[in-house]
Amino acid sequence: MYFGYHDSNVTIASHERVLLHLEAERVLGEKHVAVTAEQMDKVLDAALEYVGATPGDIGEVLVARWIARYDLSVPIRVGSRRIIPVVTGHHANHVGTAMPSGFDQGLVLCADGGSEDGASSMYLYNHGRLDRIAVLDNTFVTGRIYGTAAQMTVQPDFMRAHASDTGKMMGLSAYGTYDAELAKRLWDMLPEVNRMHPEGVDGLRRHFGLSDVYERMPDQARCDFAATVQREWEEELLRVTADFRHLSPRLAIVGGCAMNVVANGRLANTGIFEEVFIPAMPSDSGQSIGAIWLRHPHLATTSPFLGRHFGIEATTASVPAIVDDLCAGKVVAVYSGASESGPRALGNRSILALPTSDDVRMRVSEKIKGREPYRPIAPIVREEDLPRFYEGKQPSPYMSFAYKAKDEVVTGASAIVHVDGTSRVQTVTAQQHPFIYDVLTTLAHRGVLPIVANTSMNVAGKPMVDTPHDARTFLDTTPVDVLYLGDERLERV
Repeated sequence: MYFGYHDSNVTIASHERVLLHLEAERVLGEKHVAVTAEQMDKVLDAALEYVGATPGDIGEVLVARWIARYDLSVPIRVGSRRIIPVVTGHHANHVGTAMPSGFDQGLVLCADGGSEDGASSMYLYNHGRLDRIAVLDNTFVTGRIYGTAAQMTVQPDFMRAHASDTGKMMGLSAYGTYDAELAKRLWDMLPEVNRMHPEGVDGLRRHFGLSDVYERMPDQARCDFAATVQREWEEELLRVTADFRHLSPRLAIVGGCAMNVVANGRLANTGIFEEVFIPAMPSDSGQSIGAIWLRHPHLATTSPFLGRHFGIEATTASVPAIVDDLCAGKVVAVYSGASESGPRALGNRSILALPTSDDVRMRVSEKIKGREPYRPIAPIVREEDLPRFYEGKQPSPYMSFAYKAKDEVVTGASAIVHVDGTSRVQTVTAQQHPFIYDVLTTLAHRGVLPIVANTSMNVAGKPMVDTPHDARTFLDTTPVDVLYLGDERLERV
């Protein structure tokens, strides 16, 4: 179990496999929710009920130390039982999310906002042994810097800036221009920028000449500030990780900063490392499952579909109809199988469209989801098509890398090309997601560019849909055209 300041979650596993990874937001309906002890009881009850277990079936309880709302000095109550918890650490839990990499030996960069373990550190994982080999809290590669910058540019609220809006600033950075003089000032002010500011950032923001007004489309000064922070973060990531390359050719990145897809893509393409692995849930949303995987690594799985499954599954029978709808210009919501774990919709709780023009991006992102105009939407491509469409060196099954789009994509799928010419790519194989792979292959057989725009089925500020009822409500309350509830086609009336 993980409480934290945001993204509380629970995982239940047997001796053979993970049975359920349940994010509290999917139960309580509040995005990025940090639960109370009473709310955790409710989420745990929902998880146990889903897997058909009772408190009497529990053999071991792991509870993360960071912001735990239970008293961990005494046995905790689970139903009518009292169980002595195994207390786990924040960074170790993050490292555990990298177990699906399959690395027996490798470096793990935990780049985060902060915890009892600090912000950022480099670890060496070697056949079950984990050693912290460097503390990186005073470098630019921390979530504190990125969260503070988000607080200065897109979201004045401290918790929302750090918990949910860093991705917005990354999207905004593409609209700005790098400023070397501004970068020097950032480094001069590093101790102040590289700390938490729950009291607000008014003084810091004014020091850098940023206005007091937060707009839906920020002004150029904010765009340039975001671009400069992003560039410096990337440069520091490359420099810091290269310093440890002699210890391993393999690197995993975990923690909230592992969601920086632009930096990830640039690092992967440098060739500094032979392999760069980003988990499906590297942020706090994966804390509970990371704790289990680090303690029981044989349970690790590469599948990101570890949420609740309500017996509804899309099959190849509906692929022709979905392709018909996509080719007719419809925006299609797909609900199938178990929900995704982590922040990305990867085909089971997705909104899909053919990305033929920027009007598609505006319709999906702004009109349907209610997001800001500077935020991009992502493509899905077949893994074998990655070199055809993108300048990317390694697959991206969890939408973890942004790569520069080639001309064929820029001209034929402009809705998923950001203003900097990149896309946050998701690659699929027939084994990873047979249904989505068949959709893309059918498009190719029809002579259509096999790229589909993909974003999560939710509106801004709300969690991704989880239940069939959630999906039906989404159809009823948004201007999406069609919902496929498994193979059942429901059209907006």
